[in-house]
Amino acid sequence: MHFEDISSFFDMGGYGLYVWLSFGAAALSLLVLWVDSFFSKRTLLTQVLSEQARQARIKAAAEQSATAEQRTTGEII
Repeated sequence: MHFEDISSFFDMGGYGLYVWLSFGAAALSLLVLWVDSFFSKRTLLTQVLSEQARQARIKAAAEQSATAEQRTTGEII
């Protein structure tokens, strides 16, 4: 499609309002989707790191408990 000037480009043959509103709605939808994905990813990564730290604490406590039990019973592995 060939336009005479920039004004006729934005007018789009009388349908400019609909064309540019649809482009704007699509761009806004994509922006909202991107922002939501960004924050969801950040929240998920925080939860994963928290769970990994929790698992490490559980493992350390179990090892410490096993070591303390071995000392009290006199067993050496």
